[in-house]
Amino acid sequence: MAFIRNKAGGQTEIPIHPSLYKEAQDANLSVAQYLNKKYAGDCDEKHGSPFQQILASEGLITPGGKNNPFGLRAPTLQEVLDGRSGYSAASGTGTNPADRGDPFGSASRILFPAAIVSMIEAYTQKDRTTDMVVFDELVTMNLSIGSENFEQPVVDYSNTGGPENTRSQRIAQLAEPPVLLKFTTSDRIRKLPTWSIGAEFSDQALRASTLDIVALTFARYWEVERDAHVYEYMSSIWSGDNDLNTGAVTAVDSDVLDTSITPPAFTHKAWLKFLARNRKYRKITHVIGDIDTYLQVEGRTGRPGTNNYDPTLARIDPQARVINSGFGNDVRWFIVDAAADGGPVPANTVWALDNTKGIVRVTNTSASYSAVEAFLMRRAQALRIDTSEACYRMFGNTDLKPFDALTIVQS
Repeated sequence: MAFIRNKAGGQTEIPIHPSLYKEAQDANLSVAQYLNKKYAGDCDEKHGSPFQQILASEGLITPGGKNNPFGLRAPTLQEVLDGRSGYSAASGTGTNPADRGDPFGSASRILFPAAIVSMIEAYTQKDRTTDMVVFDELVTMNLSIGSENFEQPVVDYSNTGGPENTRSQRIAQLAEPPVLLKFTTSDRIRKLPTWSIGAEFSDQALRASTLDIVALTFARYWEVERDAHVYEYMSSIWSGDNDLNTGAVTAVDSDVLDTSITPPAFTHKAWLKFLARNRKYRKITHVIGDIDTYLQVEGRTGRPGTNNYDPTLARIDPQARVINSGFGNDVRWFIVDAAADGGPVPANTVWALDNTKGIVRVTNTSASYSAVEAFLMRRAQALRIDTSEACYRMFGNTDLKPFDALTIVQS
């Protein structure tokens, strides 16, 4: 039994059952989201969200955390799995050794997987510079589903009757408008991949390992895991795959944009014309490439401000300001590893996108349900965490205008 502080100043008992994970799955929510939603009306959130208070009442806290102002030590895994990690000031001993849960097992054991997952996210989000965090800027929309299968909606914008190929018509007074604009989708059944990782604890490790050490270890693993997925997602989106993103984004050559280029030179004219492509349909917000490609673009010929002027000479230089450019002034560069080192972008190539209408990330929130259930039922000394997600182009393969690619020709 866990507790939260209610709005009347007292304690509200929260029953913790293994079925909690199934209930969260059925609601298409994570355990933390489910508990926060269920008990939000009765919780005094000055002391934290319902989920944070429930974890704290079971001793699932880490030193230095904002929900641990008294600096209580993190429990060992043995205490968590035996149900001796809970905290109750009213007991006089500061512990809650009688918590054995209902109908079986301990509440802290049941909450342990959910606590680990929430702590992983908290620790990971402290880093704002790694590839996985930068990739989050490219994602337009995050979807959560309750199973590994989902329907990918694909809106066709360019066909006859589509939003980009239709015009309004003049009509007489009180006449109904003609039906010209048609909204249709092509639903494609997709299946998300599932990845699994496990941790096994010896008896000595159970007594010596504390919750914060385990959470930090999993957080480090999760950083490496997500970092690897970032390159896989980008390769799938721009180079294509056999599942979600069939077909590649077509690249344009630099000497096509500026016919005066003598490769391997690269000019400001070619760069500006690349950013301006399809300017009425998208605004390039992010470009992706390796460090050598970045330096080529930064050192491009004819870049404004690179010409030296003699300050002693009289100069009349009225500057014309473009009022409808809508591109180029706030592009952000995502530097990735070189292709030879495992990076996703080929050498001398730039990938680009408009992050307001580009990438959708879909996550199966119930991927870990069966693994968690097995862990609870067996009272095992090993933990397994399953994750399941994928990324795809928002408008499928019918409209690639939010994406682009540039090849800087070398010869």
